[in-house]
Amino acid sequence: MKKIYLTIFCLVLFCGCESKRQYFEPAQTDGALSFDAYLGDKIIDWNSNAAKLNKGVIYKGIIPLKLGKNENLLAYQDGEFVIADNEGNLKILNERQEEIHAHKFDSSVVSARLDGDDLALVLASNSIVLADRNLRIKFSQDFTPAPTRDNRAAAPIFLNQLIIYPTLDGRLIIFSRDTGQILNDVVVSAADFFNNVLHLSVFEDRMIAATSHKIIIISPQKTFHLDAQIKDVITDGGDIFILCKDGNIIKADLRLNKILEKKFDFAIFNKAQIYEGFLYIFEKKGYLIKSDLNLANIQTFKLQAAVDKMSFMGDGKFYYDDKILNLP
Repeated sequence: MKKIYLTIFCLVLFCGCESKRQYFEPAQTDGALSFDAYLGDKIIDWNSNAAKLNKGVIYKGIIPLKLGKNENLLAYQDGEFVIADNEGNLKILNERQEEIHAHKFDSSVVSARLDGDDLALVLASNSIVLADRNLRIKFSQDFTPAPTRDNRAAAPIFLNQLIIYPTLDGRLIIFSRDTGQILNDVVVSAADFFNNVLHLSVFEDRMIAATSHKIIIISPQKTFHLDAQIKDVITDGGDIFILCKDGNIIKADLRLNKILEKKFDFAIFNKAQIYEGFLYIFEKKGYLIKSDLNLANIQTFKLQAAVDKMSFMGDGKFYYDDKILNLP
């Protein structure tokens, strides 16, 4: 009996040790970073496009735009702000930040894009909408609701008279503004959970789309696929950098051939940007990784002050909490 208890104890101890979380620890670092300036405010929320402050937003710089408690900036173009809250309210403000149009949807708006008089929207109910700038609805279509998603929801893209809508269940809906009809429905991935399209971009004649499970590239001749557990996708011309959840970085071409790979054991990638020929990544446990685009010359800096802080990276700056760091 004692041997049985000892065996059970050893198994429990072994399993506990096996399940212990390991963290990214670089063999050496290239110094510690602090910050270059105070933000004068504090980051309280963020999405793929912008960070929300107490008294403003970070969107290609700092804009003194006051948002309500549950509001977020989804788009800004030609002096107009598109703002949504958690209750389905959407409003457009002019350059003087005066409300000029408003509409209440059945669910919250998660992404938006403006083009001329048209506004393309994706709702949390997994519905797509085309409205004009007066928020009059021109087209809408409901799709099967997605049970789960993260807050990196890609925005629609306008391609001349086509609109590419990224859905929350891993598809691309190709819509014609000429005919007012859906032309095609492309499956990016078919996973059951966290399958929203998190990246959507166009380079030359190719469309790049990714969920957290797969990335595809659609060309006029062929569609290319690559399965991966994806945290983020960053593009630089014809080069595609796939940041994986296991700490691996894949550099691929426009046919999704793997050119290079670099593994950062146990790294949890948080924010990333390509800036002036370098890939910058903030790692969750407090490191800023700087790499050339060949993933060869890599520097790793300590940035412990940013751990567990709301953050945002854009335009060569890393914002965290109430501080600004110019990317080195």
